Amino acid sequence: MAKKPRANQRLRKYLSENIREDVVLEAELLLLAFATGIQDATTFPDYSCFASNQTGNTVLLAVGVAGVSGDSFSMENIGVSLALFVAGSWSMGQIGHLAGSRKRWWLIFSSVIQTAMIFAASGLQYRYGVGEKDRSITLGAISLLAFSSGGQVVMVRALQMTEITTAMATAAYVDLFLDVKLFGKVNRRRDRRVLFLLSLVAGSFAGAFAYARVSSPFALLILAVGKLIVTVAFILNKKMDVKSDSEVVD
Repeated sequence: MAKKPRANQRLRKYLSENIREDVVLEAELLLLAFATGIQDATTFPDYSCFASNQTGNTVLLAVGVAGVSGDSFSMENIGVSLALFVAGSWSMGQIGHLAGSRKRWWLIFSSVIQTAMIFAASGLQYRYGVGEKDRSITLGAISLLAFSSGGQVVMVRALQMTEITTAMATAAYVDLFLDVKLFGKVNRRRDRRVLFLLSLVAGSFAGAFAYARVSSPFALLILAVGKLIVTVAFILNKKMDVKSDSEVVD
């Protein structure tokens, strides 16, 4: 009679499973998109740069270098955000390739790091405020937010649910209105894009109102809680079937 696998063996196997693409994963990514909207709606008025929207930072960087912006935003803030986003994307993306980018344990671990950084940034703001008196605090908060964003984007990208990037809206708008089945009765890809854009917009409004009515640290705290929910929810995702699992390439 075969022995039942021990609890630690079952746990190891469970954490090593590749998660499948389903409605649970969709809901998790939509919540991350909502959280991303909160983040950039909060970061820009505080630091005159974006933590997730690096297209905006790239344009602002060019405008600043050309000298046509005056003192309307900080080149240092933009440069740090862009650099740390790239660092987060590169490091977390390459580690994800080695670890297995769809593995349950990696998604949980990566999300824990991202979420901890958001909590830390919120804590810095609660403790020291958001003013420019101490540049090290400002740059520290930007670095935490941007690195976390880079890690989130590559984590989501590796899941290959391309309609829900959680951060980049331009491609979603274009793909949505380019879709030849835009007005079709059943179109899962269109539905995902619409829900993604709605989540991003809703998060942006939620972040803006939380920022205006309460405070910036409070908005970041909401963001961190949202990411924490997703982190815990990765425990609930079902594994890929055998055929799909064999086709996964990291």
